[in-house]
Formats: sequence, C-alpha cells, structure tokens
Amino acid sequence: MKTFTLAGLLFFCFYTTQAQHWQGQIGTNFATLPGRSLELTSAWSPNLNQWALTFHAGYTYQNSFGGFRSGYACDCGVDNLKTSGAFFKVGSRFDVVRRTGRSTKVGLPIGVNLIGSQYRQVGTIESFPGGTSIYRPQTASGFVLGMGLTAALNIRFSSRWNLDLGVQKFIALQKRTDYFLFDNFMSHQPGIGLTDWKNSFPGLQGIVGLNYRLGQL
Repeated sequence: MKTFTLAGLLFFCFYTTQAQHWQGQIGTNFATLPGRSLELTSAWSPNLNQWALTFHAGYTYQNSFGGFRSGYACDCGVDNLKTSGAFFKVGSRFDVVRRTGRSTKVGLPIGVNLIGSQYRQVGTIESFPGGTSIYRPQTASGFVLGMGLTAALNIRFSSRWNLDLGVQKFIALQKRTDYFLFDNFMSHQPGIGLTDWKNSFPGLQGIVGLNYRLGQL
C-alpha cells in the first residue's frame, strides 16, 4: 500500500507537468511529523491562486498514541499500542479570498478530500481475572474511507514558496466498532489523526504545510 500511494503521487506529478497551461505545487505537512507520520502534498491547476485539484500521500510508522474514552470503566489495560499504515487524499480546494482575482499575500483556501487510510494496530491487552494479570497480544488491520474538510490560511512568501496553516476535520463514511480498540478506544488513524470511532470525534489533524510551486504565478 505504501509503495502504491507513493508511486501514484510520482505518476500524477509527472502527468500533470506535461500539461502546458497547468501549474504544479508540491510540499509536506510538518504538523504530522510529531505523530511519526510523513505526508507529501501536491496541488494542480491552471490558476493555483484561485482553485486546485489536490493529491496527498503518506505513511505513519508505529504511532503509539491511544487511550480509553473518559467515563469508560474496564478491568483491563492496553500496553505497547502501535499503529502504522499508508494513506492517500484526493480532492479539490478553492480560495475564498483570491477567487475574485485579487492578488493578496494571505489567502483562505477551503477544500474537501476523499481519504483512504490503511492501518495495522498491534497492542497488548492486560486483564485481571481473579486478581492475576494476564497479557494477550492483539492485532487489527484494515482500510478506512471517509471525507476530509480543510480550512487554512495560505501565506505567500514569494512566487515559489508559500505556507498553509490550518486544520483538517475527518468525517467517517463507516464507523468501525468491530474490534475492541475501535469500540472503546481512542487511537491515531494514518492520515486522519486522533479518532474515537464510536462517536466519530474529533478526527482532527493539523496543517502546517510548506509548499514549493513548480510553475510561475
């Protein structure tokens, strides 16, 4: 899955740069790095200032964030939780400030993405029947599909470099309650962020994207 998403990103970049009147932009989202996740971003349009088609891809490696929801009572524990997986995002965005043709250093792009997230979770469940600790390994893997809504401030430094500062909100198309960790646990989902699958909340991920434009303004 990781190889497929990265290869798809490279093919998409090569194909779109052949179009004479299209501009390209590539970058990375630094907000995901503390979560041991690398997200490569790209945007393509005849006019990147006003609107763009977007394609992102990345991989999360052994993210250890997780915890029980508040108010949940359980005579058990979860140790050594690790989540890994590849993801992609395909969508579009438009700038509500620059769409009228105004040339400003600060814009406000909003967008919507289709997000596909592959995951593999590994953890240890600790239970205490009769006062004795029993440890048993657990794993979960699969694929999640949903929508991502984004809003950001875009700050232009030059004709080539710009910065996005914003947030992504995930909306699941299918709730995952078929496994212990999904039913009662909050954990990190690749490309999505912290997710409580029972309540689909909050599903938030930050955006701190440094971008480089391949075409002239």
